[in-house]
Amino acid sequence: METAPEGGHNSCGFTLLELLMVMALIGIMTCAATWGGSHFVRSWQLKRAGHQLLEDLKVVQGRAERSASMSMSNGTLVMQRTFLVFDPDAQSYAAYSWQDRNGDGATEAGEADRLWQKSLPPGVSFGWVPGIDRRACSNANSPPGSAISFSSPVYAPCDDRPCLKFDQHGFSVMGPGAVYLRDGEQTLAITGTRPGHFTMCAWNGERWQ
Repeated sequence: METAPEGGHNSCGFTLLELLMVMALIGIMTCAATWGGSHFVRSWQLKRAGHQLLEDLKVVQGRAERSASMSMSNGTLVMQRTFLVFDPDAQSYAAYSWQDRNGDGATEAGEADRLWQKSLPPGVSFGWVPGIDRRACSNANSPPGSAISFSSPVYAPCDDRPCLKFDQHGFSVMGPGAVYLRDGEQTLAITGTRPGHFTMCAWNGERWQ
């Protein structure tokens, strides 16, 4: 029969204080892992959205260049263009092919066919985080004017929504503009020039880079 050493006690298990300390540490590590994981996922989603939009802009631009300015429709030579139309309310954008089927030179309802449509990833939206006081990606000293600053013509397929119209050279007929994307904490922007050059930049808290 074993006996405890004289003047001492058997020690088994943890004291209440030790258990509380272990539980507190587990809670802190769990919170840190959850916050860090969600922050990583949001950052990844934002970068994914930015790169996808940049790639889609180039795809639509390339299609416009390959399609040329004229095509045959019902035996008649007609003008054609390629559009990328943004829908800020739906957090999406779509590509359209337009042909001047009645030959009047105007873009009208029924003359544009949607090629595809894409939505921004969950948690990503058009816009920017507070505190940005410079235009993307030039760092000009003025805050952004709107989440998507390309022109919003009233005619189809734009229908009063921001859009880009590309000619047969891949040039932006609408002129320059920018698209801002945010995930709640970070902001990316893609700018476009009239000649059709697109640049992506990120806000680092003080400037675009």
